[in-house]
Amino acid sequence: MKKTITIETILVIITGVLLTLMRYSEGGINSINKMAEGIETNPTVIYMLFALLGLAIISRLLRKFYGINTYNYNAKMQFVEEVCEGVGSGLLGIYRLISGMAITVPFIWYFTDRDAFLWQKGLGILLIGIIFFAGLLMFSWANNKSKGD
Repeated sequence: MKKTITIETILVIITGVLLTLMRYSEGGINSINKMAEGIETNPTVIYMLFALLGLAIISRLLRKFYGINTYNYNAKMQFVEEVCEGVGSGLLGIYRLISGMAITVPFIWYFTDRDAFLWQKGLGILLIGIIFFAGLLMFSWANNKSKGD
């Protein structure tokens, strides 16, 4: 789990925090708002990505616990598993970006506009980022564990 936390922390910093800071330096708070609108998606898409990641995890666990000969068409099933994992990993990328943005935005808000900063809203946004990070850790850990890592 320690390895998962370290890797995911680095990935959140690179894909979430640094991207948010770069967008802010390029276009200010309006640029961050556009970025947030860009990743806002229909919940159905998130559910589908979650389901595909779940299928990949379940498939690997079945193969791990019941042996490689569980499937009659082993090569085809392994291909399907890899496709599900590839698409499902998009969910992890979205969680990394959302987590990094939600952790970074309150700090940008505080340091750029202290007079308008609302502690309750700033801490709420930060808490959302931490919750997304915890969810990311859980999904990533389950994904890694099912691979045997």
